[in-house]
Amino acid sequence: MPEGFFETHSRLTAKRTSAAPPVASAAAPLTVTQLTRKIDAAIKSGLPAAVAVKGEVSNFRPQRTGSGHLYFTLKDASACIDCVMWNDAAARLKFTLSDGLEVLAAGRVAVYADRGKYQLYVSTLSPLGQGALELAFQQLRLKLEKEGLFAAERKKPLPPYPNRIALVTSAATAALQDMLKVLRRFPWLRISLYHVPVQGESAGEKIAAALRHLNSAGGFDVILLARGGGSLEDLWAFNEEIVARAVAASSIPIVTGVGHEVDVSIADLVADHHAHTPTEAAQTVTANWRIAGDAVSTIAARLSRAMRQVAADARHRLLAVARHEVFRRPLDRINIKRQLLDERQRALTMAISAGLRRRRAELVELESLWAQRHPRHLIALRRARLDGLQSQLMRSADQDLRRRLARLDALSAHLNAIGPEQVLRRGYTMTTRKKDGRLLRSAADAKIGEALVTRLADGTVESIVSDPRQPTLF
Repeated sequence: MPEGFFETHSRLTAKRTSAAPPVASAAAPLTVTQLTRKIDAAIKSGLPAAVAVKGEVSNFRPQRTGSGHLYFTLKDASACIDCVMWNDAAARLKFTLSDGLEVLAAGRVAVYADRGKYQLYVSTLSPLGQGALELAFQQLRLKLEKEGLFAAERKKPLPPYPNRIALVTSAATAALQDMLKVLRRFPWLRISLYHVPVQGESAGEKIAAALRHLNSAGGFDVILLARGGGSLEDLWAFNEEIVARAVAASSIPIVTGVGHEVDVSIADLVADHHAHTPTEAAQTVTANWRIAGDAVSTIAARLSRAMRQVAADARHRLLAVARHEVFRRPLDRINIKRQLLDERQRALTMAISAGLRRRRAELVELESLWAQRHPRHLIALRRARLDGLQSQLMRSADQDLRRRLARLDALSAHLNAIGPEQVLRRGYTMTTRKKDGRLLRSAADAKIGEALVTRLADGTVESIVSDPRQPTLF
């Protein structure tokens, strides 16, 4: 193993002691503190004020006390050194430190007197093999992906026809003008600008605060979060975890348009819709408005066709009703019912007469039978029963006849209610040719000079055709 500092110092001191002649030491002994200070001064004088050390991180101890200081060890194949990174320097780290990470640490070497050991006080830390921002991006992407913030099922659908749109961007950027160039084509849209810085140290916090404020205020249909292109450092505000969580927590759908087509930020992955540029973001939320005119025209044409079909169906039904037998000859149905009633009455009368004849024949037979045996009291009983049955039969026949007459009257009243006389009383008319009495069904059937008779509810009116062209109902 290579020698450490103290081993090297002891070896060199031993050589100088063996080479020099022994002399009596007159100096006073040093305290531990004095010796430690001399060692610290020797290290500081023997090393530059700032050193750069590369190695592998191990024994990393994240602080849970809230101090923010980082403690870890840098090692290589044959040596290691303890490292401290104070909270002000640690706050500038863009990535998460972890064991096994190859890094380049810059800082100064000094002695930690309380433990009697030397350590590296790190001021800057950079991962080897990739940039700090790129590493931080990948670490945050994996973390949020495991939490499900990129899942498609949690993304909210965009409103098809948004009216109130909030723009979260800087008022001094070209991205705002690109979006307004698209949105101004739709003057009925209500556009609100929430000015935020889109790069810099506190840009991420202000963007997240803007998204939270818009959600608490409410009233917006969609939010456009956008800025123009730039380097990874310029776009870093949209890769911060606070912005990603604010986008995920938004109840209002968010469309991002950050950078150029090749740029993808953490906010883009979390957003409900990712547009490659600010212009594309504005075009996305207004996509349906661009074709709204054609959609309305299509619906109007479809509605017009449907209305024409409804009118045609109604006209066909009306013609069918007008041509029905009831309206052409309403008295025929009444006469048929009357004839049927007469036939039923005759059949009933014949049935009653036949029954009476059978009863009389039976009575005569019984009288003849009982006359031979002289049972006069039985004959009287049979005659009384026969009289009762006859009275009951006559009453039943009379009731049945009255029921049938009442039904006939009801049918007659119903036919009268739907007959042409009632139609005429409601304001309709019937027009016929005077010469042959044929019903005039169309204005095209009327001939100039032809005499017509118009029947109304209270009489008729005669007229002469002067212009057969009349507007149709439909």
